[in-house]
Amino acid sequence: MKAWLLLPCMAICAGALIPVQAAANASLSKSIGSVVYSALLLFVVGLLFISSYVLINRVPMPSIADFAKAPAYSYIGGLIVASYVLSITYLAPRMGVGNAICFIVTGQIVIAVLIDHFGALGTPVTAIDFRRSAGVILMITGLFLARSV
Repeated sequence: MKAWLLLPCMAICAGALIPVQAAANASLSKSIGSVVYSALLLFVVGLLFISSYVLINRVPMPSIADFAKAPAYSYIGGLIVASYVLSITYLAPRMGVGNAICFIVTGQIVIAVLIDHFGALGTPVTAIDFRRSAGVILMITGLFLARSV
């Protein structure tokens, strides 16, 4: 399959898993009665999965120098994903998976467009133009049309 088709398909599949994750997180949280321990358990499962992948595929460990070369801001991803998991685990059972994801995706689009516009965090610059602005406005409009009351 051509990369121009494979990569968008991979992105759609990854995106499709987000509401599944939200529903599973909400279910786990409800079952054990704790948002925080649900999130912790999810990260333990994730650590075991990634560790198994590394061991099975014998992925070589980068050197300490390689880790040191990374910009300090690149390590914030762990905090962000932990915040996301805690948030979606808390929000999904309270406002519904659809509503929570609608608001989250809208936030993602708005910030993604701003990151692209300014080339923040080392990304290529893609200026905000009329078309991109219209897309963001349509996303926000869609949020209010798609959410349940």
